[in-house]
Amino acid sequence: MPRPKTPAVDDSARRDTIGLHSFVKYDPMAPRPTTPITVGKYVVARRPLLDSIYTLYMLMDGGDVVASWISHPSEGDCATAMSRRRNAAAAKRAADEVIAKAKKRKARVRRGTVAA
Repeated sequence: MPRPKTPAVDDSARRDTIGLHSFVKYDPMAPRPTTPITVGKYVVARRPLLDSIYTLYMLMDGGDVVASWISHPSEGDCATAMSRRRNAAAAKRAADEVIAKAKKRKARVRRGTVAA
């Protein structure tokens, strides 16, 4: 059976990857990104922490910080934090309604019986 005449496969190393035994020096003075990123449908702000290699990731709801992480959050982490915030807001609204209803009520005067 004759062999097909196809070009040889190029087995040279890829240029857009880093080898396993390579190392990169960390420059603490190099600027790090601070632009917000989207994780699924959530907006996450980034803030580099001073004098460390870490970045603080903050889940934003408008202008409010809902949760914060040191590592890059997943979409599940963001969904859990947002549902926790929604549940807390619903509980606060329910408590405020009960307090407002209690303040509207007038105090009842108890009439006691006088012992003769």
